[in-house]
Amino acid sequence: MNLIATCFLLCLAWRGEGARILGLFPIPGRSHLSVTSPLMHALAKKGHDVTVFVPFNTGFNASNYKEITYDSIPLSNHEDISTYINMNIFLAHIFLYHMGTMTTEMALNTTEAQALIKSEEKFDIIILEQFFNEAFLAYVHKFKCPLVLISAFGPTATINGIFGNSAPYSYVPSEFLPLGDRMTFYERLLNTVANLYFDITRKYYYMPQQQALANKYLSDSEKEIPSLEEIESQADFILLNSHHIFSTPRPYMENMKNVAGMHLKSSKPLPSDLRQYIDSSENGVILFSLGSAMQSILMPANTIKVLKGAFKRLPYNVLWKWENDTMENKPKNVRIGKWLPQNDILSHPNLKVFVTHGGISSLMETVYHEVPIVGIPLFGDQKRNIKIAESKGYAEFVDFLTMTEDQVYNAVINVATNPKYRDNVKKVSAYWKGEMNHPLDAAVHWVEYVLKNGGAKLLKATVTEQNFIQYFLLDVGCAILLLLILTLFLIHKTFGLLCRKSTPKKISKKND
Repeated sequence: MNLIATCFLLCLAWRGEGARILGLFPIPGRSHLSVTSPLMHALAKKGHDVTVFVPFNTGFNASNYKEITYDSIPLSNHEDISTYINMNIFLAHIFLYHMGTMTTEMALNTTEAQALIKSEEKFDIIILEQFFNEAFLAYVHKFKCPLVLISAFGPTATINGIFGNSAPYSYVPSEFLPLGDRMTFYERLLNTVANLYFDITRKYYYMPQQQALANKYLSDSEKEIPSLEEIESQADFILLNSHHIFSTPRPYMENMKNVAGMHLKSSKPLPSDLRQYIDSSENGVILFSLGSAMQSILMPANTIKVLKGAFKRLPYNVLWKWENDTMENKPKNVRIGKWLPQNDILSHPNLKVFVTHGGISSLMETVYHEVPIVGIPLFGDQKRNIKIAESKGYAEFVDFLTMTEDQVYNAVINVATNPKYRDNVKKVSAYWKGEMNHPLDAAVHWVEYVLKNGGAKLLKATVTEQNFIQYFLLDVGCAILLLLILTLFLIHKTFGLLCRKSTPKKISKKND
């Protein structure tokens, strides 16, 4: 009997069940937590002892699940993010660095973060969201356990660098540029300059700021935190909220796995009043939302006027995510709500079009429920997301900065009435669903793989250990060049020697 019990316990240990897992998700954005939380909840359901550091309570309760929450300010309230939209890509990136440094310091300068770094707890693995919060890598140094990263967006230039993933600028566009994989000369030039700019500013401008935060808030009195870039390079695995239907085809290392859709959940019945409103809309309903990082009430007055004018002319009712109880001069066919159950609304058959900012999580929900879209992207990867959706035939792109009432009206009418948009989103959705293979189960599997093996060293490419000279074979190239020069020199000398030997000597004639 004891032998059976021992074997059973060994089996559990082999499967990685019952491990102590620490999740670090300090970004104060609900859209981020909507992606990362389902994984942590699923790991708790598998029997693991899960502790997570989060800005908001997720509402999940279990005896083996603990949330460490801290007082945070939502991203949309830090500054008027609408100012970000007017910046060029280079200034916008510096703004992102500024936001990342500010939100990271806000999270670290809390009693909860301080208590966690000083605790004597032991963890078997750390799961950290990779998104402008690198100072939290200090916890990996503290607890000395394998690290799994998770990206709520997909593969970025930074992630490619961490894992040594090949991403040639010739056909892999930056996540911050609205480009496809078939780029013109100018687009390839822009992509190259932008990526080099991002790499240089991250290394010499941004990472030193994160290092300073780690040393200030997370180091002990005796010594500072080791290089965050070095800790980062030791990451064992990354889970990517991505799929090639939302991106462009590109290479992936073995320890980089797409798990797009792991946050998707079955739709729930709508509140009775909302369901009645949608059911009774004879011509259908349009849903408009800018997501959780941007509030509609923060838009410029002229932009709000343009949207009101366009929606007023539509033959459809409009559900508008609006963060106030009232709206001045609200069109009769518009219903506002501070919060709208987006996933549940998208599943309603009477929904015609989703007018969206193009955040990747919203885009996935939309495709899953087979709803065509009008995209009004704001910042980050949103322009690229909408451009890709447009190229696949289920979206129309409208520029937030220059849009007019007619442009918004015509785009909604076209997408709502032209059957090609609905047909195309159905095709894309069917293709994706056919390949999904339970992405949340896959994410749990790979976390447990790292647990079981004490890391993922067998999956890590040697390229992560190579320096610039080794990776680009500069030393090999120099050796070949020197050998070629030496060979040519020897050939030249040998040829010259042979020529001298083969030339007949002149015989001087003596006078009689």
